[in-house]
Amino acid sequence: MKKRNLIYTGLLMLSMLTTPVYAADKNFNVMNGVCFFNEGDASITVQANTNQSMKGKTFRMYRLFDVEVAGDNSSISYTLNPVYATKIKTIVGEKIGKAADEQDVLDYMRSLNNTSNQSEYRTFVEAIQKAVESLDAVVIHVNSTDESGNITFDKLRYGYYLIDEVTSVSNTHGAASLTMVNTANPNVTMNIKSDYPSVVKKIFEDDNSIGWNDIGDFEINQDIQYKYESRIPDMSGYSTYFYEFEDEMDPCLTLKEESVKLKIKNQVVAKDKYTFTKTTNGFKITFNDLKQVENINKDDPVEFSYSAFLNENASKKMTKAGYENKVCLHFSNDPQNDSKGKTPWDSVVCYTYRLNGLKTNEKNVKLQGATFKLYRDSKLQDQVKLKKNGNGYVVSSDVSEDVVSNEKGIFEIYGLDQGTYYLKETKAPEGYQMLREAVEIKITPTFIENRNNYRSNSDGLINLEASSFDKALNASYTDATIALKVINQTGTKLPTTGSMGTLACVVTGVGIMVYVCKKKKKE
Repeated sequence: MKKRNLIYTGLLMLSMLTTPVYAADKNFNVMNGVCFFNEGDASITVQANTNQSMKGKTFRMYRLFDVEVAGDNSSISYTLNPVYATKIKTIVGEKIGKAADEQDVLDYMRSLNNTSNQSEYRTFVEAIQKAVESLDAVVIHVNSTDESGNITFDKLRYGYYLIDEVTSVSNTHGAASLTMVNTANPNVTMNIKSDYPSVVKKIFEDDNSIGWNDIGDFEINQDIQYKYESRIPDMSGYSTYFYEFEDEMDPCLTLKEESVKLKIKNQVVAKDKYTFTKTTNGFKITFNDLKQVENINKDDPVEFSYSAFLNENASKKMTKAGYENKVCLHFSNDPQNDSKGKTPWDSVVCYTYRLNGLKTNEKNVKLQGATFKLYRDSKLQDQVKLKKNGNGYVVSSDVSEDVVSNEKGIFEIYGLDQGTYYLKETKAPEGYQMLREAVEIKITPTFIENRNNYRSNSDGLINLEASSFDKALNASYTDATIALKVINQTGTKLPTTGSMGTLACVVTGVGIMVYVCKKKKKE
């Protein structure tokens, strides 16, 4: 690491946690790459890091010292900002073993300005960051950058600044940096670099050409494709590098272990290069030393993929919450020790739907014993296999059983996807004619507009509609349910021998014969 110069710019990547914005904070926005403070003539330009956009980032800036420079630049005067003075003096006092004043602080900081004190310098700045993170700060929100991806904090007062990137990545060398701007160097350029890897998880929605995103819906027992993407971090300076994906899935999801595949730069990584470990809630993919994988370089794309399916437990928990699957990444974050950072969890979600069927006649009498089969096509060739499960029927991958209405006329089918199904009656209730045509059932969900911005425990499914032959059915997105009533008309009796109609015909026939006979006798 290069020698740090307290007179000019000192940079340090240190561990960060998400820091809250307090009522006394001052908020500014970076527009078109520039944020104007209108306090002085200094500026700090923050250069973008390769493959990491600063758009959407948030920084907290603390002016720890005010700075004055002699007219001939022969001397610099530092004055502690009273907002942070007590905290900084306390930290230095613990370092030097006595109550510290402002001069003690300056002397101690100058003592760190050499290559032999890198570790102590890091510890010191980390201690300052933690001590002041709950105090007043300038909060800077990056709405847009310049053409090069950089941002500039312009028209600042001269001072000695601590600048933090607000991040939810824990225990990492984040983007906190110490830098000074004065009349000798009024325009400072610095590389605030988030040197931690990231991970993004996606699910493949096979309907409506959606593809990879954060939300999908599926039948129970249908294969669901998942993947997450990362990049090879900067491992220079590390003798070994720990790199581990931790995956957690809803108990209603089952992993297909044989589908697990990991690629780096489009090359499949042999399974003996990493460890697959089942956990209580999912699994881990662990590289105890990522550097042992050959022919990889910083920023090479990493893709991990696998398949899973909604199991039968999904039928017991059908709500608008859906079934989440999430991932985080654990990684080495300090070449000097074994400490590890952890990214935030990134979540995706899937849904499935239930059909609540009711069999009646036109007088709303509940009918038992109606038998059905379910199909995915109007030609009734692609049958949905169903298996009896408790009080209903669940979509199955192998067992195929008929659906039968119970004594209350009820039949329930769990685990349907969006789209159109066809319910064909194969046996009518006793005393009723079987329906000639299959009943059409169309299921139409509505999801959040930005399907790539799902957050754990938030709304993904926001509405559910259903219809049958263009007639709306009752549907509820809160419990992912569609209601369907199937009606058999009461049949009328056909005429039979001995009926009043037959008797009338016989009497009329006899009368005609008598008349004909009498007429012949007269002739």
